[in-house]
Amino acid sequence: MKTVETVSFLLIKDSKILVERRRKYRINDPGAIVVPGGHVDPGETHIEAVKRELLEEVGVDCDSFRFFDRMLCESDTEYQMNSWYICESWKGKPVVTEAEEIFYLGGDELDKLSLVYDRKVISRLFREEIVPKSNYL
Repeated sequence: MKTVETVSFLLIKDSKILVERRRKYRINDPGAIVVPGGHVDPGETHIEAVKRELLEEVGVDCDSFRFFDRMLCESDTEYQMNSWYICESWKGKPVVTEAEEIFYLGGDELDKLSLVYDRKVISRLFREEIVPKSNYL
């Protein structure tokens, strides 16, 4: 399988992380509950890609991103070298554009995430108190 560059964005609101349920007809991870993101286009930087994906997937604009984690992930059709970025300052209200649905998960709901890679990264996000514990315990 080939390896491609991908990015995921972390939107945090009220100590919860925005996730999506992928549409059932998607080639990779159909119906899965995942952290939203997508492929990095040729010639695009990671920040350009995560900014584009954020707008495409949930209609939100963000000008300030912070790198959080990176790891190799395996999907049904490819290996994805994925980087997760925290969106630190965003404008707009997230809306469903490409997914079946979007919703927020708290630190005690991470078992609902379908992919082990997302669970590892988001668990670390809560463990390192980047998302305040006091609001989800």
